[in-house]
Amino acid sequence: MVLAQIKAVILTGLVMGIEDRVIREIKKYEGIKDGFMVYGEYDGVFIVEVPSQEKLNALISRIRRTEGVTRTITLVAI
Repeated sequence: MVLAQIKAVILTGLVMGIEDRVIREIKKYEGIKDGFMVYGEYDGVFIVEVPSQEKLNALISRIRRTEGVTRTITLVAI
């Protein structure tokens, strides 16, 4: 039986000048399917797929604690 995955997009504000390093680091985290720098109000976007809300919460917390991350907003797919 295949369980439904939770899919989300996490927008991040990043410290200027170290965006590339922070994005490379976060892309290694379990559950991150892709990540890239963007122009606009946010600096980094991460595509997420995890098996549960608990895993999503843990991933968000880990991203928020990452050096160079100044803010996040999470958009969960329905």
